[in-house]
Amino acid sequence: MAQKKSKYGIVDTEVKYRPKTLADFIFPSQDVKEVISAYCTGGVTRPLILCGSNGTGKSLLAQLLPPAIEGRPASVNRVRATDLNSSKEVNFVFTSDKEFDRLFRVDDQLFNYNVIEEVNFNPSARDAFRVVLDEVRGVDLTIITTNRIDKIDIGIRSRSEVVEVTPLEPELFLPRAKAIINAEGFEVDEAALLAALQATYDLGPDNRNYYKKVDSLLRSM
Repeated sequence: MAQKKSKYGIVDTEVKYRPKTLADFIFPSQDVKEVISAYCTGGVTRPLILCGSNGTGKSLLAQLLPPAIEGRPASVNRVRATDLNSSKEVNFVFTSDKEFDRLFRVDDQLFNYNVIEEVNFNPSARDAFRVVLDEVRGVDLTIITTNRIDKIDIGIRSRSEVVEVTPLEPELFLPRAKAIINAEGFEVDEAALLAALQATYDLGPDNRNYYKKVDSLLRSM
């Protein structure tokens, strides 16, 4: 879909240059990259919890991981946290068709994928979800994102791989920012660009703010 341009003739760079594959994703640390790379082999079956503050790329990472594991576009079951308020709801979402799933994977995939954004279970749903995670391991791969890891039940955390996705340091985003500006037909002094990104980071670490800064710089050009 064509992106709508602003009155300055500049597109929304966060949308236009959004990573399309995991290879384009900027990892905040080598530790995070190594864990995600281990999942990409298909050999890691435990649920994955991506935690961190707003704007760190948790949701994007959860979106890019299933096709990276499959090596092709993947079918993903996106579960709303609001649909998991009781044990009955948890069992309906996760176990109603599990006997079928054990024989037939969606699109012959390695896993059936569940992505749940911003989970915060009440006690009834929490206990049921613990059981579900044990029952479907190896059949389903469940990916959870949360801004508040302390709100996730310790039993669920124990069953999962917990990965903290932190905001990108300015030096890590610098090559992406420079590449975007160059792709839009402009040149920029790297030292000045890094200083602008550092100032943006100091105001509040959030990867989205880097794109806003790049948009602002492009408008000024």
